[in-house]
Amino acid sequence: MPRLVEMNEKFAGMGVKFVSIDSGTRSAAADEFLTENNVTHVVLNDSRDEVTDAYRIVAIPVTVMIDHEGRVVYRHVGFADEMVPRLEKEIETLIAWRDAAAPEA
Repeated sequence: MPRLVEMNEKFAGMGVKFVSIDSGTRSAAADEFLTENNVTHVVLNDSRDEVTDAYRIVAIPVTVMIDHEGRVVYRHVGFADEMVPRLEKEIETLIAWRDAAAPEA
């Protein structure tokens, strides 16, 4: 989660949205963790597993990247600090795709 907080800060203002999803019921300890780690991005609670089912999540954590048209374009199971440069590159690619698809003013 701390790396996600850092990435959220890095890409703030670039039209990138970070959303974390908890499954089941969120505990007081989880709320405390989010506060202690300065998590400012949206953290949804999927208590009925609707999002989990929609994205076919069978293990956690899973990172799903969705482009500007709502398509799932990258998906990663698991997380390690070594993944951060790859995730950042994928985000930069998505930003470039979005910007290239934007109509010229």
